[in-house]
Amino acid sequence: MIATSNRIAFGAGAVVSAFIVVLALVLHWATWVWVPLAVVLGPVTAIVLRSVLPDHDDEPEPHQQRHAQTAPQTPPPPAPRRETVSRLPLPSKDRDYRFLFSATVSWLHDPQVPAMTADLAALAKQNVIARAIERARQYGPGEHAVATVDLGAVLSERTTVANGHYVWATDVALTLSEADARRLERIAELRKQRALWELERAHELGVRDYLGKEVLRDPGSAVTWWFARNLDKPDAITTTVRDIDNLRRLTSAAHATAIPSLEPPEPLTVLEVPQGLGDHDDPVLRLSTAVEQLAEGREPALRATLHRRLADLLRAHGLTMAADALSRPDDVDGLTPPSLSP
Repeated sequence: MIATSNRIAFGAGAVVSAFIVVLALVLHWATWVWVPLAVVLGPVTAIVLRSVLPDHDDEPEPHQQRHAQTAPQTPPPPAPRRETVSRLPLPSKDRDYRFLFSATVSWLHDPQVPAMTADLAALAKQNVIARAIERARQYGPGEHAVATVDLGAVLSERTTVANGHYVWATDVALTLSEADARRLERIAELRKQRALWELERAHELGVRDYLGKEVLRDPGSAVTWWFARNLDKPDAITTTVRDIDNLRRLTSAAHATAIPSLEPPEPLTVLEVPQGLGDHDDPVLRLSTAVEQLAEGREPALRATLHRRLADLLRAHGLTMAADALSRPDDVDGLTPPSLSP
């Protein structure tokens, strides 16, 4: 059969020869001019086009038709089968709580392997659930979100349940029942409240120890503490002396000792001071006189302790002269203001 390329080449050569003949008749060329041109250019054009154009047959050869008919067709790959597992209870790390497991179980059978006589769907679900139980036991009920991510990664791997049969799972989710979720939220809230209560209680115990064992350890400690609290005020000494009786009562009540009769605190003007002292008497003398009245009828050690602690407090704030005078109570007792000297 003539190839398509041959027909195209011969047709083009004939057209070129005919074109030369028509052109010669129109232009009245001499015969000896257009006849050689038509005879030479037509075949040359055909030969050139035949060498350029590829070979194309209109119809395939018979042996090619037979080969195309007998060529084997590749079968499409088998599609996996799927089943859904919905809200299946699984054990968690806490035996009182269970996860609710949901997933899409997929399995695939290799067509080149003989089919199994057992129920492959049941084997596939059994394999996925067994792996899910083993992994879920590692997480507590409050970690269901993290457990879902981990379990989804583990179950997405294909495993072999038999030769040529593969199983995996997708769309994995672990959740809790509504009752368990509310219960866990309540437990977490109570745990936070208990932690806050324990911190507040520890703070309260610290304050109580500080007041009972340091501030109110004895009347002297209470007077010193109160004097330090009011030291930045102009009438610090007057305020402290005025509250001495209240501090004594407070100390006795804190240690459950004998509480003196509840009498209103005497103002500073009723303190027994040397006769003749006016409003401009020495404040150290006033403080010393108050200490003497406070320790009246008590052991001498209490009087000495009060003098020493008040002197240390005055010295710590730069009142060295007053501290030195107060630390020597005998000198203070015999102190006479300049206005009364003979």
